[in-house]
Amino acid sequence: MAGIYLHIPFCKQACHYCDFHFSTSQRGREDLLDAMSMELKRRASEMQGHVVKTIYFGGGTPSLAFI
Repeated sequence: MAGIYLHIPFCKQACHYCDFHFSTSQRGREDLLDAMSMELKRRASEMQGHVVKTIYFGGGTPSLAFI
């Protein structure tokens, strides 16, 4: 079983307990998402024969990526 983790490092605010790389600035968000999309497409052949059961969104506040 395969899983994919997508780290989206954009946050509304900094949390004192967070150990993830993050940014409270939204600058570069579109470029990062475009790069992640390209990376997924380029590496798709590595997943042939595997079933992706889970996709994890993590890092900052992942929902900010889709605003």
